[in-house]
Amino acid sequence: MRVERLRQRPRSFESFCGLSPSEFQELATQLEPLWERAHRRSLLREGRQRRIGAGRQFKLDVPHRLLMTLVYLRHYLPMHLLGVLFEMDTANVCRNIHALLPLLEQALPAPLRARTLNIQKKAAEGAKPVRRLRTLEDVLEAFPDLADLIVDGTEQPRGQPKGKKGDGAGKKAVGRPKDKKKFYSAKKGTHTLKTQLTVTPEGQIVHLSATAPGRLHDIKLLRQSRLLPRLPRGSRLWGDRGYTGLEKLCPQHEVIVPRKRPKGGCLSLEDRELNRQISKVRIAVENALCRVKKFRVCREFYRNDPQRHGLFWGCVTGLVNLRLASRAPQLT
Repeated sequence: MRVERLRQRPRSFESFCGLSPSEFQELATQLEPLWERAHRRSLLREGRQRRIGAGRQFKLDVPHRLLMTLVYLRHYLPMHLLGVLFEMDTANVCRNIHALLPLLEQALPAPLRARTLNIQKKAAEGAKPVRRLRTLEDVLEAFPDLADLIVDGTEQPRGQPKGKKGDGAGKKAVGRPKDKKKFYSAKKGTHTLKTQLTVTPEGQIVHLSATAPGRLHDIKLLRQSRLLPRLPRGSRLWGDRGYTGLEKLCPQHEVIVPRKRPKGGCLSLEDRELNRQISKVRIAVENALCRVKKFRVCREFYRNDPQRHGLFWGCVTGLVNLRLASRAPQLT
């Protein structure tokens, strides 16, 4: 699995990692100084006994380490299979991927999310700062007329929560931890992790909520996501039927949700036409979720640490924004 050979087959390259060769090269160029800075900081950490330059050297350079990470996000392969493809030990593959993920989120146009690792890079002295739309504030500042934002939640299956060590059968039944009910989603019929996306009508993902248990209601997740205080007064929020009643929570914003069918009745022709027009706007968030879930790490059964779930989603949504920005038609 070599970058040079894959570049000779652009369609295969995009199937493997989700980016074209030119997009991959641009991302690797931006990631190189971030990795060098993080590696230097690790070498100079307090308590390190070896001198700089001692010990084994990295087998993979930054482009190949990036390729391995993107293949993992795209196909969610087991670590030992990635070790076979890149001729590395399984533990070494795991260390490389988890070390690169926070830096990858910094290099990508990732959306704003709670407890984000996306730290604003300081411009070099004497260098002209480059403005990039990385957060919701950047988008609102660059587009002051932005008035429509579409919100929607999605769920990803996960395993049953395990009890803490030392909890014997005398205290609680084995396999019945206290938070098992919290992660159970009646809609999906299994234990899930819920994430909420905020998308512009053009499809750019501008906000990502923190990972929440699958049982949490959509409106409660929106209230906890710290999105509402960041919105300009008078902006419009578009949602599905799960956000019915949101106008009472945020009266300073206009909330547009489809009409619900009354109990024992049916919708009028006007309500049906209204719901159809709302669906034409809300399709943007459904298309964004479709693009995100092409990366199997966000679609299949989640088998990593739940605390890293937001980091995986931050990287994938950043990749989706990168592809959207690079492939949008350029107006001259």
